[in-house]
Amino acid sequence: MEDSRRKRYASMALAAICIGYLAPNYAQYQLSPLATSLIEELSISASQFSSLFTAPMIPAILLSLVAGVLVDKHNPRLVVGIAFVASTIGAVLNVMGSSYGVLLVGFALTGLAASFLNSCGAKLLGSWYSPEQLSEKLGVAFAFSTVAMTVALATTAYFPNRRAAFFLSLALFVVSTIAWFALYRNPETPDRSVEAAPAADQSGLGKLLKRVVSNDRVWLVGLALFCVMGANVVMSSFVPTILQSRGIDSVAAGYYASAYTIGSLVSCILVPMSAKKLGSKNTFVVLDTCAFALVGFGWMAPEGFLLMAALFLAGFFVGGNMPLLMAVPIKLPDVGPKLAGTAGGLVATVELLGAVILPSYVLIPAAGGNLGVAFVLAGVCMLVSCAFTLLLPREV
Repeated sequence: MEDSRRKRYASMALAAICIGYLAPNYAQYQLSPLATSLIEELSISASQFSSLFTAPMIPAILLSLVAGVLVDKHNPRLVVGIAFVASTIGAVLNVMGSSYGVLLVGFALTGLAASFLNSCGAKLLGSWYSPEQLSEKLGVAFAFSTVAMTVALATTAYFPNRRAAFFLSLALFVVSTIAWFALYRNPETPDRSVEAAPAADQSGLGKLLKRVVSNDRVWLVGLALFCVMGANVVMSSFVPTILQSRGIDSVAAGYYASAYTIGSLVSCILVPMSAKKLGSKNTFVVLDTCAFALVGFGWMAPEGFLLMAALFLAGFFVGGNMPLLMAVPIKLPDVGPKLAGTAGGLVATVELLGAVILPSYVLIPAAGGNLGVAFVLAGVCMLVSCAFTLLLPREV
């Protein structure tokens, strides 16, 4: 394929993935501002509302590995496109549904598109971009997901009712689905790196899974992200609470907490660029050492600019791990582009388990309910993540 045409298709693929990240993240984070009205309208408990919010994560936990295998063995454009269609159907159910059960199914379906993009993003972009460019492009895609979350949190309260809000997310899913089929192209001619990779499509399902599951380096990436996600969920969930325990009012606490999200957004763009000069392993050491201090103790900073800066930097140093780590499997010589989907699925599964297991079942119980101690333990998770990355080969 001639260079100009390949560059155009690469840009189209990146645009399709960026647009694809908008709808599922916007739909999920619309729920937070609607919590009170939904609980009253549906007569549900707080725990049932929480299950609605986490429903989009169900397919990611259960199907990420399946998604990776399907993308490795079949037509990536078609496989991911079907996931977008299913998510659009879920968005329709959210608009039309008037019961807890219907909305639970609807929001679970909306998570399908995101789960396929998260597990296979490196595969989908790595077919078009060089390994040196991949982290940067993944960072741009992850930034779009953060933008969608931020916009949803900021604008949903202005809708007259939840159906109007859900209709906008449905419109975004329709646009994302059309954009996916219109913009993404499967590579017509594999490049040298693809030819050199293992021939996944010639292997049976069992052999394909065995190659990836038996690869200790893929597990190192997954465990590193397991720790990062645990720390990230603690920060995202409990910063407003711990700030209010200091006597800061709820509005100001929410304002300060937004700095963490903004820091994560900025890091998705800047950190992959910096990693080109420092090298990924050196970058992990800098990110995770600083994240330990800022996650563990940043919330103690004096009110005002210092607290805002501490939380922004915490988000920056935690969030910068994501695009770098997700780009690692495709760079491994025994994985490569041909097995990147399956490896990405395994990594995404372990990553999401960290988001669920670490905060609720390890960090908070280990802290004895003391949030201050929980934040310190979340900081320690970043050091453990750093230890896992140091065991990776230098070339990543």
